[in-house]
Amino acid sequence: MDRTHEDSLTERYRELSDDIAAAVAVVSANRGRSPHAITVDSFLDVSYDPPTMAVSIYSGSRMMETLESSEHFAISLLNSAGRDVSERLGEPGQPLYGALSGIDTFPAPHSGQPILAEAMAWFELRTTDILEVATHSLVVGEVVALGARAGSQSDRPLLRWRKAYGTIGPR
Repeated sequence: MDRTHEDSLTERYRELSDDIAAAVAVVSANRGRSPHAITVDSFLDVSYDPPTMAVSIYSGSRMMETLESSEHFAISLLNSAGRDVSERLGEPGQPLYGALSGIDTFPAPHSGQPILAEAMAWFELRTTDILEVATHSLVVGEVVALGARAGSQSDRPLLRWRKAYGTIGPR
C-alpha cells in the first residue's frame, strides 16, 4: 500500500469511527500514593462469566505506565452532567499529579483505587492481561467489585458522538 492510500484510509477511518456513539468514563489508578485518571470512550464489557472488561489506552501515555505498575484499576461511568470532568481529564498533557484534586472520589473496596463519587456506575478491576495493539494497549481486567451511585437509575450516560457530547433519553 502506498503512503497516500494509507493516509487516505487513516483519515477516512477517523471520520467514520466518529459516527460510533460511545459512553464516556474515567479510568483511574493509584501510582504510589498519587491517584491518576484519564477520560476514555474506548472500553467494553468482554465477558459475564467471569465479569471482565477491557479499556484501550495509548501505549506511550503516563496513564499506561500507571496501569502497568498497578494490579488494580477502576472505571467510573460518567453521567450527562460529567462533561466538565471528562474534558478536564481528557486534556492532553494534563499534570501527572493532582488530576483528581477537586473531584470527589472514594476508595474502591479491594484496592483503594479512586472511584468518582458522581459516577452513575463504577467497576473495580484486577488486571489480567495487557495486549499491545497498534499504538494502544488493551488493558483487560476481571471485575472484583462494582456499584452504582444512589439515584443513578434516573441518570443518563454521557456520550461522545462526532467529536461532541450528548446523551440519550431516560431509562
